[in-house]
Amino acid sequence: MGAGKSYLGRAMAARLGFDFVDLDDAIEADCTSTIASIFQQRGEAYFRQLEAAAIRSLDASQNLLVATGGGAPCFHSNMDWMNAHGITIYLYAPAALLATRLLPEKPKRPLIATVENEQLVDFVEVKLAERAVFYNQSQIQFNVPDTGLDGLEALCSYLMRFLKK
Repeated sequence: MGAGKSYLGRAMAARLGFDFVDLDDAIEADCTSTIASIFQQRGEAYFRQLEAAAIRSLDASQNLLVATGGGAPCFHSNMDWMNAHGITIYLYAPAALLATRLLPEKPKRPLIATVENEQLVDFVEVKLAERAVFYNQSQIQFNVPDTGLDGLEALCSYLMRFLKK
């Protein structure tokens, strides 16, 4: 949620010569509906089922970089599946930074759309705490810099060590 998975993922995939998949975009294309609409019409549980199916439909033999939604690792044993079929990266950012990034996107994000602006940092802190048990199972944990692509080269170089094994 706001850590830069899609933004950094696209840049990393281009740098590494991988194909890039934004899982939310793939789900929206398959369903011809927005994530917000899916949440509103069918609920979070239905969305999480779609998400798990989408993750498992990916070809793990390809050079593929996938940006999942922030909740994806937390449902349907997705984190176990992702760890078994690829390299997982947790992009860590503090709640205050995430809230700042999320604020302009609130209407598009069902989990925060109704959260009052002054409560957003607290909401993000709670979500991070709830999800920590899953995020901490990632094979790589990376502290996201405050701005854009700072640190991208370091992350790509670090990731290349894993890919050469």
